[in-house]
Amino acid sequence: MAEITVILAQILGGYMLVAGVAILIDRTLVTRLIARLQDDIAIIFTMGILALLIGLTVAALHTRWDNPLAIIVTLVGWAAIVEGALIMWLQNRFMAFFAPWFTNPLVSLIWGAVAALLGLVLLAGSFGLW
Repeated sequence: MAEITVILAQILGGYMLVAGVAILIDRTLVTRLIARLQDDIAIIFTMGILALLIGLTVAALHTRWDNPLAIIVTLVGWAAIVEGALIMWLQNRFMAFFAPWFTNPLVSLIWGAVAALLGLVLLAGSFGLW
């Protein structure tokens, strides 16, 4: 397996695991974040820039389809590109569209669990556990 795949899987997996567990620990976290984001276009745009830069970095370094771990890393990178571009293009409309989904405690629980699980999958794959 290519070293860049392992490194990116560890970085993305670590981030997703920590973020997912944070959401699971405090289910109001996402609701509070969205409430603050809707009032500050600069933070929304900065969030879009960060997502886009992360996605573009992953895509530039790693667009590979030759094994399951590489595919997951590539898809996460491309998803970040799409997310970042949509946030930058649509700003408040993007937040208004997604806010109702993420302010529901059950949806936050599901997203937290999915992020944590995907983080575990990436980390396990990067350490050769699958």
